Parts: sequence; C-alpha cells; structure tokens
Amino acid sequence: MYKTNKNKPYRGSTKQSVPAVYNLIILDESGSMSGVTGQTVTGCNETLNSIRTIAIENKEQSQFVSIYCFDTTNSRYLFQNVPIEEVKNLTSKDYRPNACTPLYDAIGYTVSQLKEIATDSNAIGKVTIITDGYENASKSWNHSSIVELIERLKKKGWLFTFMGANIDVEQTSRSLGIDSYMEFLQTEDSMKEMFECERRSQRAYFKKMSYLRRSKLFSDASEEYREHLFCLMNDNYFTECKRVAPNFVSDLKPNEIFVFGSNINGQHCGGAAGYAKTSFGAIMGKAEGIQGQSYAIPSVGNSLADLKKCIERFTEYAVQHPEKKFLLSAIGCGHAGYFPNQIAPLFKQAYEFGNVYVPASFLPFIAI
Repeated sequence: MYKTNKNKPYRGSTKQSVPAVYNLIILDESGSMSGVTGQTVTGCNETLNSIRTIAIENKEQSQFVSIYCFDTTNSRYLFQNVPIEEVKNLTSKDYRPNACTPLYDAIGYTVSQLKEIATDSNAIGKVTIITDGYENASKSWNHSSIVELIERLKKKGWLFTFMGANIDVEQTSRSLGIDSYMEFLQTEDSMKEMFECERRSQRAYFKKMSYLRRSKLFSDASEEYREHLFCLMNDNYFTECKRVAPNFVSDLKPNEIFVFGSNINGQHCGGAAGYAKTSFGAIMGKAEGIQGQSYAIPSVGNSLADLKKCIERFTEYAVQHPEKKFLLSAIGCGHAGYFPNQIAPLFKQAYEFGNVYVPASFLPFIAI
C-alpha cells in the first residue's frame, strides 16, 4: 500500500470547482481486532468501491479518502486525502492488529489534521470510526477535547458515524456527541452486514447532500437553518435495506408520516385519503402537503405530468426532514387509474434518500 507524504498530505486544488468530500476512516488496529482481519479488509475495500460509485454518480463532488489505523505501537495513515480515482484496495499486509486502543488520540490527531485541510466553504468532512474496544491508552487528547472538536465540526456540516463491538456502543457514541451509531458482532456475517449498511447509508447521504446543494431553498437558507439540517442528517444517517411500507397502516409512531393520494379538490372521502382524515389528521379541502401526521399528494384529477411535479415537491419535503419516516400508500394506483410501473419511478429519488418507504408493488420499479 502506498502512502502520501505525511508532512504534505494531498490537498487538492485550493480553488475547488466542485465541492470536496473528505472521507476519513479511523480504524481500530488493536489486538482484539485480530479475529476479524479478513472481514475488516474486505469491508474497507467494499467501502472504497462504494465511494468510487458515488464519485461517478455525483460528478459535482470530488471525493478524497484517508484510512488511519491506530494502536499503541504503529498508528499510521495507509493513505491520506488521496483522490478516490487513485486509491488502491487494501491487502492483508496493510492491516495487522496489535496492542491497545488510543481512541481519543486517533480521533483528535486525524480530525484536527483534516480540519486544517478541508477549509473550503463547500468542503464536507465524513468521519467513520470503527472500534471494538473502549479508550484505554491516549496521551494527547481526552474526552472533553474530542467532544468539543466534534461538536464544532458538526455545525459546519461534517458527518460523524461510530461503529463498535464489545462495548456499550450507544453510550460511547453519544458521549462523544455522535448520534449515528451501529453495533456489530465480531463474526463474518455481522461485519458484512455492518459494512453493507454503511455503504447503503453513505450512498443515500450523498444523494441528499447533492440534492440539497443544488436546491434554491438550501442556497437561500440561513446559517442557523443549515446547521439544523446538517445535525438532523447526522443523527439519521443509517438507513434500512429494502424500505417497504406496511400494506395497512393502523397507527403511527411520532416520527412517522402516512403519505396518501388525494384528489385535486382535497375531498378526503374514501380509501387511503378517508383513512388519513379520520386517523392521521388529513384536512378536508387541503389537496397537497403535510397535514397532521399525513402528507397528501393529489393524484385523482391530475395529469401524470402534474402528478410528477407534486411528487417532486414531496421529495423536497422528505429531504428537508430526514428525521421523519414516510410510509407511502399505493398513490395513483386506485381511482386515479395509474399503474405501479408509471408511478413508482417518480418516487425513485425520494426513495434513495433513505427515509421513504414504498408499497411492495413499487419496489420492482424503484429498487437501487
């Protein structure tokens, strides 16, 4: 594995023509990880492949990657801020677990270095921490200094995720100010599932970020609102695999929204619309938009072209509310007279954001 010059890490152009994304993976290489060496190397390589795909899909973003392995004897960058197009996959020679777990030093050292590099206003820092042990050996950084560093960068739109094993993952993650966390077991299946979830979530995240940065609403937003949205996206990073809505929604959790097809006059008299009115706060006469714990999309009486515009407005609403889980009924496939193969593709972008759940009949025409 090649390394960049540690004293002069690759910084890219000082005048970025496109937003720069700095992917930093902080990887525990302490002795307790020795039983999953192969799975860790394979998972990291799959993550690199995912970033390569993201770079192709989002050409308006330049993707840079760093992997930092840490223990008490040989903490080092495998590579640092290298364009994804130039990154080589890891081999078993690159990852050799040994010694103890200086977690705070690893986070503080790498994140503070990246902070000095990712200075462009459009730059995004994405930091992934993978460990199977508690902090037990740091000398330069402590808990409070790490929390302060993370909180400051989250307000700038940086994303922090924490994946752990053999520890209280939720408590450890939240204590650091990181609300997106995942627990894994040190087995082949569990680590495969962990890395797969990370790749899926990463793809959804960058879809959302790309969409937001192109939108006028985001460009016109106040700094306070942007910070609020960044925090919501941080806190709701991880996404499920096939997101299928129940055939019948009898009740909703506080963060769930029932999405139904209405008519252009907002007369919610029957079917999903009538149920939304009696159960989830839909408002008679309101044809479109959020109402109570429901969201109306007018399909009956709308042309397919106009329905597409309504779905685009729903998509914008969904990306602005990553903390919400949107459960779709089979919109447009009843009285409106359309078919799943006509309607489902219109929801593809919304589905890619990770917080939209579609009917099973939509999935064959929308799966990514």
